[in-house]
Amino acid sequence: MPHFDDLYLFLTIVQTGSFTKAGEKLGVSKSALSQSISHLENRLNIRLLNRTTRSVSPTPEGLSLYNDLAPHYFAIGEGLAKLTEHQAHITGTVRINANELAIQTVILPKLAPILSQNPHIVVEIYSDNRFVDIVAEGFDMRVRLGGTVASGMIAVKISQMVQITLVATPNYLKNKDIPKTISDLNHHHLINLQLDKNKPPMDWEFWVNDKVVSYTPKSQILMNGNLLDAILQDLGIGLVGLSQVERFIKTGELVEILPEFRMTYEPFYAYYPSRKHHSKAFEVVLNALRE
Repeated sequence: MPHFDDLYLFLTIVQTGSFTKAGEKLGVSKSALSQSISHLENRLNIRLLNRTTRSVSPTPEGLSLYNDLAPHYFAIGEGLAKLTEHQAHITGTVRINANELAIQTVILPKLAPILSQNPHIVVEIYSDNRFVDIVAEGFDMRVRLGGTVASGMIAVKISQMVQITLVATPNYLKNKDIPKTISDLNHHHLINLQLDKNKPPMDWEFWVNDKVVSYTPKSQILMNGNLLDAILQDLGIGLVGLSQVERFIKTGELVEILPEFRMTYEPFYAYYPSRKHHSKAFEVVLNALRE
């Protein structure tokens, strides 16, 4: 079977009509081209080109071979050109696992500009409060509070420190005493997170007199996701990210409760396997999230 490289050289010579022009296009010397074609003709035992000192033209057999092969080779070239074009535009899918607070306050705001500039990048964001094995479940990265991650993972800071606070709607608080102390929460309807149905709900933490005070709420509503919808439905008091509700506090749609006891946590980090050769899409997304 003839070498495909030699066939490509042959096609280029016929297309340009000259060993010199073909050599310039391919970056190959005229003598090397001539030698390659001679080898090809010897292997096929067919003369493919008529050569004169001034011109080169295909023999009838050479023209037949050119007509048979050229469309396929040119189609390959177009396919490679499209691939290069896609790389220039950056294509790919990035799968992110994160909780609702990180999605709303960090991930979506930071990705909005780069996604408008890179329409070929697809980002799949899964809201999840579980501690997942991102490799086993097919995620490219996981976002969570704190920079301590499992062995073999890389952590990248993507936010500032995260403040958590209590809020409720004015309608819920109407005709009720607004809590002045943590123990006053015992007299209210509370909305809390339960990340796993087989585990207890989350304890609430407050910063009181320069130390952390833990409180176990007796909740009327338990959820495994975003509490804000339930809070906005006047169903009770919930603990949420301050950045998630600042605009509602400013407009008066929510009232902050015990603001002096706000708890501050480590920033959000994106963590991912430390393997090399991440896709360009992954790198674009990670750089956009990086603080």
